[in-house]
Amino acid sequence: MKKRDKKSYKKLAYLSSLGLMLPSSIVVGMVIGWFLDKIFKTWPWLFLIFTLFGIVSGFYNLIKGVARFNDN
Repeated sequence: MKKRDKKSYKKLAYLSSLGLMLPSSIVVGMVIGWFLDKIFKTWPWLFLIFTLFGIVSGFYNLIKGVARFNDN
């Protein structure tokens, strides 16, 4: 395998991980919020708050990852 091919595959793997970062952050936030709502019986407030935290965290990490990709 050529060195150029390895570099292309590494870039592709990095971009695909960025694509999974946003939805996984949102799902983690939703699950934490749902779990805390079940414990404290505050439905839907903690679910909504942690879903928003997941969205913000996902976009933050996505933007940071794209910036890191563009630097290389």
